[in-house]
Amino acid sequence: MRKRIIAAAAILVAVAVALAGCGAAVNQDTAAAEESYFYGVNDWSGKSSTAGYDMQEGYAAESPAEPEPGTSVAADRKLIQTAWLELESREYAKALAALEQMAADCGGYIESRSEQGSSLYNSRYNARYAELTARIPADRLEEALTAAGGLCNVVSRSTDVADVTESYTDTEARLETLRLQEQRLLEILSKADKLSDVLELESRLSEVRYQIESYEASLRSMDSRISYSTLHITLQEVVEYSIVNDPPQTLGQRLSDGFAASMKMVKNGAENLLVWLVTFLPVILLWAVVLAAVIWLAVRLLRRLKQNGKLPRRKKGQKKQEKEDKPVSQEEPKA
Repeated sequence: MRKRIIAAAAILVAVAVALAGCGAAVNQDTAAAEESYFYGVNDWSGKSSTAGYDMQEGYAAESPAEPEPGTSVAADRKLIQTAWLELESREYAKALAALEQMAADCGGYIESRSEQGSSLYNSRYNARYAELTARIPADRLEEALTAAGGLCNVVSRSTDVADVTESYTDTEARLETLRLQEQRLLEILSKADKLSDVLELESRLSEVRYQIESYEASLRSMDSRISYSTLHITLQEVVEYSIVNDPPQTLGQRLSDGFAASMKMVKNGAENLLVWLVTFLPVILLWAVVLAAVIWLAVRLLRRLKQNGKLPRRKKGQKKQEKEDKPVSQEEPKA
């Protein structure tokens, strides 16, 4: 009797466990169905997409795939390189042409160019200045920087690398999900028979295609900046190159540098004075001639007036006599 009771209890426990398992399965199926309702697109056959697409947000929240073992992590990165060069040259025209040729030799091209300092209506010398933006293949950017440094004097140089791997991977994942979404919508649209359903599906399909085009344009832009680095170049025309010297360490070096600097100032001052004299020499000569003519005319006029008697003439001894006739002040007697 006891054995029968134990057996019956065991059977009841097994049945309870089986029922609990069935209930859990039903709950899981229900949750999956609800999740597919909010995150998938149900077709007319009752099947749902498990692409993980959010109908409200319009993108899939998928994590980027991990790199396979043995592959180079750096090679899989999406890097956008940007470089800046500040150059100066005594031969501006030749340097500018050489920089443009350098970009072509490296497989790139000049994206934009602007110049300042020269004018067709002004003969006065103005130092010229140019700004270039070149697109260089990413694997030849360092070669371009070295070549530009050999053509001109480098004042400053800087580079920047932006890692857009995560953004690129995320955009690819969203684009793939949107393409799958477009395919599902087309399948549903082909089975729709109600006008309201057709209009709603076409509206949703238009939104998905707009998002697809936007993500494709974003990927093309990133691909362009990844494959072709941007090089910004500024070129300044100078008379003398900028020289960066090490700070003097000893008193002799400081005296030598000071004397050299003073001699350079004297030399530049003499050159500037000479240039000023040569520049304004015609004006100086013109004013000298005018001043000499005025003085000559004034002297001649005075002589004529004296000859005509309009000006009193002094006799030779008159001035001496006036001095002698001048009364001398008498000193008061001292008390």
